[in-house]
Parts: sequence; C-alpha cells; structure tokens
Amino acid sequence: MHMWNSFKRRQRILADGHVPWACEAFTHQHGQELVQNPRLRWCWRVLMIKLWNHGLLNGRTMNICNKHLEVLESQRADPKQS
Repeated sequence: MHMWNSFKRRQRILADGHVPWACEAFTHQHGQELVQNPRLRWCWRVLMIKLWNHGLLNGRTMNICNKHLEVLESQRADPKQS
C-alpha cells in the first residue's frame, strides 16, 4: 500500500519493534479514509495479517486497530453517538 509506505517513510519506522505503534498511529491518522472506502479498509486488514504472519504485529494491536475502525464506522453511521 502506497499510503502505508509513505507513512513509514515520514515516521521513520526503522525497527521491527516500531511496527505495532506504527499500525495504531496509521489507523488513527487515516481512519476516516479507511472507513469511507471499504476496499482500502480491506487492503489495510490484509496488510496487518501479512505483518502478523511475519511476526511483526500481534493480535492485540490488530484488535485495537480494528476496534478503532469500528468506532469510526459507527460514528459515521450515527453521528449523534459521538
């Protein structure tokens, strides 16, 4: 994903240990875009799964990212629940 690669370069993610933090930060920074575009959201989830398969991301971080996206999705569906 071009967005992820650009984010990594800007944030200077150099060590494997920084990947969980970067995933959370990316989700918070680009969450609205991910929620508005289901295909982009799907690509982000596939990328997180690939990072998990390589041992760079843990299930806890994936859960945090997905829960954040779910909150944004529910706020988008019902703006009064903010």
